[in-house]
Amino acid sequence: MSMAAQSPDESILRKPAYWLRGRSKWQARFCAFGLGVLYVGGHAPYFLWPASMVAITGLIWLLDGAGKTARPVRNGAFIAWYFGLGQFLAGMYWIGFAFIERGPAFVPIMPLAVFLLAGGLALFWMAAGAIAMRYWSRRASRVLLFVCCVFAAEWLRGHIFTGLPWNIPGLVWPAGGMISQSVSWLGIWGLSLLTLLAFAAPAALPWSRDGSLARSLPAIGSFLCFAILFGTGLARLDAAENQMVQGVRLRVIQARIDQSEKWDPVNRQMMIDHYLGLTAAPGLGSITHLIWPEGALPLLLLESPDVLEQMAARLADGPLLLMGVTRREVDSNQQILFRNSLAALSFRNGTPALEMVYDKHHLTPFGEYLPFGNFLAKSGIKALTPLGGGFTPGPEPVSVELPGAPRFSPQICYEAIFSGFTPNKDQRPGWIVNVTNDSWFGPTTGPAQHAQQARIRAIEEGVPVVRSASSGISGVIDPYGRMLAGAKPHANTHIDADLPAALPPTFFSRFSSLGLVLWVLLVLTYTVWLSRRQ
Repeated sequence: MSMAAQSPDESILRKPAYWLRGRSKWQARFCAFGLGVLYVGGHAPYFLWPASMVAITGLIWLLDGAGKTARPVRNGAFIAWYFGLGQFLAGMYWIGFAFIERGPAFVPIMPLAVFLLAGGLALFWMAAGAIAMRYWSRRASRVLLFVCCVFAAEWLRGHIFTGLPWNIPGLVWPAGGMISQSVSWLGIWGLSLLTLLAFAAPAALPWSRDGSLARSLPAIGSFLCFAILFGTGLARLDAAENQMVQGVRLRVIQARIDQSEKWDPVNRQMMIDHYLGLTAAPGLGSITHLIWPEGALPLLLLESPDVLEQMAARLADGPLLLMGVTRREVDSNQQILFRNSLAALSFRNGTPALEMVYDKHHLTPFGEYLPFGNFLAKSGIKALTPLGGGFTPGPEPVSVELPGAPRFSPQICYEAIFSGFTPNKDQRPGWIVNVTNDSWFGPTTGPAQHAQQARIRAIEEGVPVVRSASSGISGVIDPYGRMLAGAKPHANTHIDADLPAALPPTFFSRFSSLGLVLWVLLVLTYTVWLSRRQ
């Protein structure tokens, strides 16, 4: 390769590229771990996307070095695993706070549990690294190969074994901003693919067997693509004008209550008074619908007439209450089942009445139920829920009719992180109600990352999201992902707001991501073919 063909930008990148490429086996793995930690800087609450770009580009240069070793597939796989370990430890460390909040008995297993989760998720990146190294080359096409392999790994991470699409690449763009508007037609997975390509593109610049134009094509293509996304997003937001649903006025409750105190029976009445006090703040007379968070009260509310009477006394002939409840039922085999539910309660004439109930369908593994329960229980591993046996999942998600408001999609906690979870076609809702208990995660980055994903759902589906979070980020989000009215994290407060109207169905809500899957298969096939030709 002629040095005369090097542009100034390519020359600047050669020094760090050669340095990373020349690391020894363990040096490369430690560098990969550090780059994985750096990658998380692009995600909420920081949104420093250049950090993620540097991390992805650096990872490719480390893989270039692995390609020169006697065992490139093995070494490349471990480099990718260490990168994944760094990003999942730094991006999901907040899970450890759930063990602390659960009580002293759970604290000793916290470090091991967090490490095993991060290490397990990193296996997806390990597989991507191994497959990529099998077809690695010194050509610019290796960037495309890397992107296809990592995207496939991230998609699998988000879908198999219940799925955990947390901090996927497209989430580095703040919801409500220009770039994020593209998920209304690409979906978050489409944006993730383009983001990976843009972040990997600089890796092709310093060297390859190709000429300057071929080395520059990934960067040029990515720049043009994101210029288009930015421009179309700017135009979409410039034309955005929210219409409000007539006759609907919301009050969203956000309460700060430590989990360590919540389930102490001594605090039961204090919890009830706390929520009712926030609810009965001035202005209640204009409110049509109240929203309380997931698991608001530490009791079986529907089996607690004394508590329902207290609520009826404060809310008689007042607004409809949507709230997270723990529910108990007996199945046909006389087995007691517990449900994590969203209930709608009315209090006409001071009489509590259950208007509807939705049982959470997509439960959180280890938090709400124990996978392979009998086997793990014998090993002494327990779910984090205070209920010994965990929760039972409800039926498939549906949109629900609600008195005095448009049909809505109930989504409890982590259900809001799944793209495509919201029903569509004849079931399309007018809004999403997301109730969650983020107090498990303390003063960490977890609640901000959770809220970012809920806001992305609003853009994808073209419907507003109303979010009530204990010690998290609550508010009313418009169909463009913008927080119209919100509260600071960990505040004890209420939010009064009108309900924005839904937009017409988005391209994504109508066609999902079938075209994206076909695109990835085509690009992957082409890349493998091109590498084999060499």
